[in-house]
Amino acid sequence: MPTVDMPALHERIVTSICATIRPMLERRASEELYAVALTTDSDVITVNLLAHTEEALDALVKADDAYADGYRWWPDEWAVADDHGTPGHGVESLVQISRDMFDTHLSLGDDDEAYGEWRVRARATLEAALGDHRVRAGIAVVNSAWHPVLFVTDTDGNAHLTVRSIDLLNAGHPNPDLVASARDFFDETGEG
Repeated sequence: MPTVDMPALHERIVTSICATIRPMLERRASEELYAVALTTDSDVITVNLLAHTEEALDALVKADDAYADGYRWWPDEWAVADDHGTPGHGVESLVQISRDMFDTHLSLGDDDEAYGEWRVRARATLEAALGDHRVRAGIAVVNSAWHPVLFVTDTDGNAHLTVRSIDLLNAGHPNPDLVASARDFFDETGEG
């Protein structure tokens, strides 16, 4: 497997999230932020940052209440996104990081063992980056009352990994019922 400096990748992701999350959330500072997620795919080659507020959720549910739990927990339905914008100030975007992750994936060729190792290591790096104290501090700068549920989810539907991420990133969360709601949704969604 090509050598990938995972600590460096972690720092790149944290730096990008920290540069992106504040402007992404500032326009929602008076709302109730309840979740922040990184989405990826089963190959762990694309990364997107998304968030959701109770107010944005209410607007979706008013339009279609039949899928309320999905609107609450499935990031593809969320209204607050980084819009793939460049954070600025020389900080690379998650789009560029995703391109580099894709290049790493391509470099593995048909080596199934290296491919499996990459997926495990890359996903663990995403989880560690989202749970980094600097990301949490960046959220608190916008609104110190916020304590969102954090998780990394697989857009291809592997709910087992998402549940593990919820448990990992939200130990000691001040609202265990909110964490349980997220866990229950992905437990019921099943494994893709």
